[in-house]
Amino acid sequence: MRRGVHRGRVALLAVVVSSMMLSVLGRLWHLQIVDGAYYARAAADSRVRTESLPAPAGLVLAADGSPLSSGALVGQGLETWYRAELAGRAGVRQLAVDSRGTVTGVMGESAALPGSTLTTSIDPRIQRLAEQTLASGAAKTGRAIGGAVVVLEASTGRVAALAGHAGRETAARHGGAAEVDTGGLPSSGALVARRPPGSARVITSPAAATAFGFGRPTGIDLPNEAAGAVPDPARHPDRPSASGQDEVLVTPLQLARAYAAAVNGGTLFSPRLATALVRPDGTVARTVVPPVDGRVAVSPETLRGVRHALSVNLSVNLSASRSSDGTLDAYGGPGASWSACYVPAGRSRYVVVVMVPWSGRDTAGTAARAMREGIPRLADASTGT
Repeated sequence: MRRGVHRGRVALLAVVVSSMMLSVLGRLWHLQIVDGAYYARAAADSRVRTESLPAPAGLVLAADGSPLSSGALVGQGLETWYRAELAGRAGVRQLAVDSRGTVTGVMGESAALPGSTLTTSIDPRIQRLAEQTLASGAAKTGRAIGGAVVVLEASTGRVAALAGHAGRETAARHGGAAEVDTGGLPSSGALVARRPPGSARVITSPAAATAFGFGRPTGIDLPNEAAGAVPDPARHPDRPSASGQDEVLVTPLQLARAYAAAVNGGTLFSPRLATALVRPDGTVARTVVPPVDGRVAVSPETLRGVRHALSVNLSVNLSASRSSDGTLDAYGGPGASWSACYVPAGRSRYVVVVMVPWSGRDTAGTAARAMREGIPRLADASTGT
């Protein structure tokens, strides 16, 4: 009796186990034979490839809304300085691919965010005039185009024009100035051409140079700016202050902002080319305002003297003679000639500084006169007067 019951239980267990095995084998057969093709396709389709979507770069615009050429020195410099804002943010796209790398669909995507547009204070008409003026000066000297023209709004520190190519400035070209390597990026001679300023002792003597911001960069929003040099009186205690002028090395931009400070009453600005960064939707991300870098700590008589010289009757050698054409010239020896002038034009007041290397005494003066006469004509043409 008991032996029969035991055999029955074993038989029942065998049936249950056999049924379970048959069920598993049946499921495996279904997965492999019936649904095999479906799961093979699903496995192939589950591979994901991620690709970057480049963001359209923002534009750099002149004051009139026209694009500034990225090939020009100013355009390249601004693109470098404001690279992060102009670059925008790249997007991402996720693609489904099969085992052969063929895209089978798009699984997801985040769009690229275009870069902001950079607006500037560069007046393209004044910029063209400055470049043409330098080209004309080069033609007269028989050398490659060099030197610099800087045009600043005296009351704001904004840059209206910046022309001039320097490339690699060396000590030999500066008559003893330290070497400046622009790192492969072309740089304007207005920022890196450091030379003795001739006989402009009223603002470039060792006693006044520091007050007018010489010996340190202006902080302009362009790369590769040189600091210039101011002699340390403690190193030459027996040398008269005036005799140390050849050791004062300034850039055209430094000289222009010093004259601008004299014209505006003593405010030393850190010049800016940019005016605003504008998002793709037209809203302003950031307004760029030239920061105040300090106040010129010189006597009011000195400021009045410089203003009078720039606006009334300055020309020829700064240390001696003057004329009535409205330009201030300095002959820095055989290395360069300088000239500066004050130009009221419409609602703006400009300070212009011209430096022409390897030129005679009158070369920079001729260029400055061309700027002084040309800028007001441009302003009149824009207003229809």
